[in-house]
Amino acid sequence: MKPSFKIKHPSVSLPLALAVAVSVATLLLVACSYGQPRTPSSDDPELRSPDINSSSQGHLSFNQHWIEGLQSDALDLEDVDAVFWRVFSGLPDEVTVYPSENYYYFILYTGGRQIWGNIRLAAGRRERGVLSFAYFEHRESPYVTKPRIEKSKFFLDAHGLTITELDPFSFRVRYNGLDKTFNLLRLPQDPPRLFELGQDETFVMRSQDESGYQFFLLFNERTSHLFWVLNEEAVVPDELQPIHQDAVVGRRSGFVFFIDKERQDRKILAAVRGANATVNNYYDGPFDQLADNYVDETNVSEYLEKASPSLQGRIDKYGYFTDREGSSRVAVSPYHVYFSDADLQNLLSRVRRSSEPTRTIALKGGDSQSGRGNFYPFPTSYPTPYPTPYPTRYPTPHPTN
Repeated sequence: MKPSFKIKHPSVSLPLALAVAVSVATLLLVACSYGQPRTPSSDDPELRSPDINSSSQGHLSFNQHWIEGLQSDALDLEDVDAVFWRVFSGLPDEVTVYPSENYYYFILYTGGRQIWGNIRLAAGRRERGVLSFAYFEHRESPYVTKPRIEKSKFFLDAHGLTITELDPFSFRVRYNGLDKTFNLLRLPQDPPRLFELGQDETFVMRSQDESGYQFFLLFNERTSHLFWVLNEEAVVPDELQPIHQDAVVGRRSGFVFFIDKERQDRKILAAVRGANATVNNYYDGPFDQLADNYVDETNVSEYLEKASPSLQGRIDKYGYFTDREGSSRVAVSPYHVYFSDADLQNLLSRVRRSSEPTRTIALKGGDSQSGRGNFYPFPTSYPTPYPTPYPTRYPTPHPTN
């Protein structure tokens, strides 16, 4: 005999029984659904994949692409036009140029070599339709010796390249029928807000270099020296680690900052790593990354001439020499280049003993009374690291101590 379902109590109505049956069926459906795979949906936040290209989640690169690039040999590095097309055609439709000197840097792995270079829309030249392109073989080990690849070219309308100004900070570049938009960094030239300037100090400019750090360039009117101060109003893309109660160092960059207790703990750039300066990487210091887009506002050449009177009448408003063949720029480097911990500690000891710390830093640890530095004269006049916007060769700096 088949079992039968009976209502034992007359007080339980038929609608209630149906409700119980529906609930049981719902539970069975839910249980079954847990045992079956779910179909991903773009509207399902739990199943949505993260955007690996999102800058908010960091930059992601893969060893696979690095190896495949080094193994490739189709690109002729002697052919500047071919290399430019490889880089230009690989750009997104829009790019942001962060360094305030308007370099858009790239690294290319090809043919067993690591190639570093840049595309640049230089202030004063882009308005005349000139784009500079330069690249060189990065010296990633002591065994990367000459001959090394070092190439550059100015691209003009005659080469099939045109530049259209969309606004003072956005330019559309067309080449081989392909359009790319370059958005330059907007960096309003406001004085520092987190610390007060000294009685004899003048604000010159804000800048951002290729390391991602932002700086203030300040000038002391009494002693006629320039110095760099970290801009902590912006994001500092590094972890600053204490190396003394009055000094910190960037974990990645190796930038060393002296903490000025008398000015709201502002951080004065005291030194950069020699290992970075000699290979011209992104942490070689802010000496060549000036705020060129605001040159008529900053009047930087005026302060360069005040700091080094021998420059008077020899540089243009950007700080480029006008009395030399080729082209080179005054390096605004009022800080030390250190090659060892002992070297660095010696500098910091001198700064601590000084009655004018920023002056001593500008003299790279020299005697603030005599005005003589231990290292380079200030400002150094050697050309900016190759490749410059006006391509020149670059002599590797070496300390003289």
